[in-house]
Amino acid sequence: METSLASSLAHDAVELFGSFHLAHTELVLPVSCVQEVVNYPSAITQVPLAPSYLIGLFNLRGRLIPIIHLGQLLRLPDDGARHAAKVAIVEIDGARIGLLFDTTGEILRVQPAQKVMFGEGEALAGIIGGALKLDGGNRILQILSAAALAAIPDMPLLRTDASERQSFALRAVQGQRRQGVSFRVGDTRLALPMAAIHEIIRMPELISSVLGSDICLGMLNLRGHTVPVMDFARFLGMAPGAAQATAAIGDFEDARRVLVIRRQGLYFGMLVDEVESIVGYRDDELLAMPTFSAERPSLYTGCIATPGAQDIILLNESSLFDDAIVVELTQAHRALYATEAQAEGAHGTKRSRGRETYVTFRLDQLMGMRIDQLREVIDYPPEVMQPPGAPSFVRGIFNLRRKLLTIIDLRALYGMRDYADLADAKVLVVENESEKFGLVVDAVENIVTIDAADKLGVPGVLLNQLDRALRDDMREVVELPDQRTLMLLDAAPLKQRLCSELLH
Repeated sequence: METSLASSLAHDAVELFGSFHLAHTELVLPVSCVQEVVNYPSAITQVPLAPSYLIGLFNLRGRLIPIIHLGQLLRLPDDGARHAAKVAIVEIDGARIGLLFDTTGEILRVQPAQKVMFGEGEALAGIIGGALKLDGGNRILQILSAAALAAIPDMPLLRTDASERQSFALRAVQGQRRQGVSFRVGDTRLALPMAAIHEIIRMPELISSVLGSDICLGMLNLRGHTVPVMDFARFLGMAPGAAQATAAIGDFEDARRVLVIRRQGLYFGMLVDEVESIVGYRDDELLAMPTFSAERPSLYTGCIATPGAQDIILLNESSLFDDAIVVELTQAHRALYATEAQAEGAHGTKRSRGRETYVTFRLDQLMGMRIDQLREVIDYPPEVMQPPGAPSFVRGIFNLRRKLLTIIDLRALYGMRDYADLADAKVLVVENESEKFGLVVDAVENIVTIDAADKLGVPGVLLNQLDRALRDDMREVVELPDQRTLMLLDAAPLKQRLCSELLH
């Protein structure tokens, strides 16, 4: 009886381990902490300011998983090949991370006598928590310690507890659709809420600043306000990308832009490689970003998942403006350089100008629409449903997040020649009460801010040459600082006419 009981206890003590290969090393993890093993993802979101061992994040069924480069932590050689790599999803204290391996191995049944755990004073203590002695000691496998991984400084961990899930559910009911401006810095897609951006301008010739550095490229004078401009790639700890490479290219090819941010009379500019588009999102749709105690840990609000494209990291504008580097740059420039606005305030005068922000696009001519009339900008959908009996200016209907969007061919509506190519076309999404329309344009170019006082009526000679419908929708123009004429399209009469023509 005693022998039978001892044998039963020994059997119950058997532990299951999964083995993995990394470089020429075989490692094991307890099966109990491995949630699943997946192929190396095709789309990875790079995280600026992350620790060097964080390869990036990937979207696994609506949850962002950080991928940890174990080889770097263990100082193992890496040939960079990822086509056959595997990622083991490991749960640590309620948080999940992905561990990068070259290949998977086998499931092992291990007796207690075959396992040796290292003590705190031993040389290999740390990420390697012990070893397995198999085949009579001829095969040694190192055991990864999940607890030690969690204790590594700056280890990114994403936890979702009950209160957080309840918060997300509440926001799902109360949430409203928001708008952001997406842009690129190197290979990373980022975005800022629309309200955070005061203006977006083409890369100007900067004025030298005594506070210039690798991060502060200089300053510009924006209607009397001194605006320090920083290289946002360097601010994020990234290698300079297109922002430097395109410096020698002519202005007509230069995609660089300066995003001007303003708060309480302080301004600063962020040089980015390219401004992409306007994106729509809701708070409850944001994927939670793993947190780590690195520099500027609260810089990211969340991640906007974009099916079929690289995800977009949403920046927290408050954390950005409160960053020590930004505070130093903005306050020091304001203290050192007297501005026209300050001079006017000292003399008791103050100009009052209405400022309006426009999204500019091409439809043969350079046109613009007030940004508050737009909901978002999307790529032209690959497939649209053509309803029978639709007017000639309706290209079809598209399901945009469970809401039907009527795709309007502006060229057909305004009597213009057909689109040369829809591959690069964009769709401006506008709303009229419960109706949504998508206005097809050749390309979206920029976001500009103008003085309302600078707008001019369309000259009568030019007005008479326009199609009647376009004449009703476009009655003002403005001269841009680069000497181009921007024709201003008013969405209000356009939406009313579309509703009227489609419903009757």
